[in-house]
Amino acid sequence: MNYANKNSAVILAGVVACFMLSGFAALLYQMAWMRQFSLVFGTSELAIAAVLSAYMGGLSLGATLAAKFVHRITRPVLFYGLLEGGIALSALAVPLLLKLASILYIGVLGGQPEPVDASGFSQSLFYLAIAFFVLAIPTTFMGATLPLLTKYVVQSKDQIGSRVGLLYATNTLGAIGGTLFAGFVLLPIMGLQETVWVGAFINFLVFVLAALIARKIGNHAELVQESSEGEGSEPGGEVQDELSRSESSGPISRLLILPLILISGANSFVYEVLWTRLLGHVLGGSITAFATMLAGFLGGIAIGSAIASRFAKTRTKAIYYFVGAQCGIALTSILVYQLLPLAIPESTGLGGNVIFAIMVLLPATIFIGATFPLAVRILAVGKADAAAASAKIYSWNTVGAIAGATLAVLLLIPLLKYEGSIKFAVLINACLAVAAAVLVWRRDKKVVAGTLLFVFAILIFYQPKMPEEILRTSSISTQADGEIIFYEVGRSATVVVIEENGLFYLRTNGLPEAAASIVGSPPGRSSQQLLSVLPVLARPNAESMLVVGFGGGIALEAVPASVKSIDVI
Repeated sequence: MNYANKNSAVILAGVVACFMLSGFAALLYQMAWMRQFSLVFGTSELAIAAVLSAYMGGLSLGATLAAKFVHRITRPVLFYGLLEGGIALSALAVPLLLKLASILYIGVLGGQPEPVDASGFSQSLFYLAIAFFVLAIPTTFMGATLPLLTKYVVQSKDQIGSRVGLLYATNTLGAIGGTLFAGFVLLPIMGLQETVWVGAFINFLVFVLAALIARKIGNHAELVQESSEGEGSEPGGEVQDELSRSESSGPISRLLILPLILISGANSFVYEVLWTRLLGHVLGGSITAFATMLAGFLGGIAIGSAIASRFAKTRTKAIYYFVGAQCGIALTSILVYQLLPLAIPESTGLGGNVIFAIMVLLPATIFIGATFPLAVRILAVGKADAAAASAKIYSWNTVGAIAGATLAVLLLIPLLKYEGSIKFAVLINACLAVAAAVLVWRRDKKVVAGTLLFVFAILIFYQPKMPEEILRTSSISTQADGEIIFYEVGRSATVVVIEENGLFYLRTNGLPEAAASIVGSPPGRSSQQLLSVLPVLARPNAESMLVVGFGGGIALEAVPASVKSIDVI
């Protein structure tokens, strides 16, 4: 028996190590693919959102398929290894598919009399369809890996929360490492294609390790089976805990966690888009800045899932902790938004910015990370359906993430701006706490009453303001101290106009774009005026002009009268 337990512990450690490497490789791919797609689609927020949505859509599809077929798989670790090999092969095919996508993109949208209208939905749908076509196979394989490993590692009902949380946390830790290694080492030094090759090598390595582990499991299958007998094996032991004995724990009540985790996942990505947009003013838009923000977000998720997995022992406790997690997300997000301007580093050095991003994102993301293992424990009846439950939670959560990221970029943040978006997201978390509390209202009506008061308190007393200090901050320039006379949030950019010392300063996403003199101010010299004068001196007979970029319109003011028509892109 001791020998079996020892071998089980060794095998578990090997499986967890493999899943950590999986997360490492997955984020190498994501970082590289984002850059590779930018060569085809561009770097707008719409293009980035489409690629991320397609990436997560594949993950959700994989988890959904796994939920349907995982019960038929008798050797889940071996099958997991085969999926890792499939990820490697399909990832290597992505550059070829991207070339085909580029040809299709030019064929469909090229040759137009003017640039495609980025404000419409047709371009976004085209981006999404092409990105999903290119990434469907590797991301679907990725999405199926967690349910497969869950089927092996969960040996009893008591292990559902802890083992699922362990897998989720270690995979996320690997993702953090992949994000930072890609952003700071591989992409700057080796390049895009080489980064993908490194990811494929890691997947092949995991395939070999998983095959060896599966062989070891086969050699000790009888001992492992013997050691696991008796754990929750009493009749009904797998399907009963204290909550499931009450009326509120029927299958309909248990399944309510699925829409809750979907909305929670959507709201989490509203926060991610919101924090990314705000932190972009401080950190800039470089690959290292993006890696820093993503690593900070994933770091909190890893910590939160690891902590929650220690407490999600029964379904009743998991519901109470889920309510607390939603309230925690709301409160820490309020604090992040209020304290963010006070935490802006004085210097824009890389080290200071890394600490800044982690400090900003960590509190709220810890609570966000706690929701996944808690939701799995709420849904799973026993160890027999732990894998299917984890697949369903993962799939619904990922679908929510797609919806949240898309709606945040296309609709929510442009419509409500930053101050309205943060209040909306906080209210969503508070309402999710109420909805989860309803699951235990028969035994604890005080929880429902408390969460309702929490919603009304936020609705009445929380009135966030425009993030003025953030809007004045720039990653490459000094902070502007004048009066903000215009502020608007679009789908791809935040535009601010600041009046100071007789000039209007235009900033886009924190970057200085142009400065224009106020009417009646003393004349000044501007090198931008030469941009339109010099070409006419070189081509005196020119009657038309194409200007790329508008800025403050200074270049257009100096266009000679001999030019009859001007096109500005």
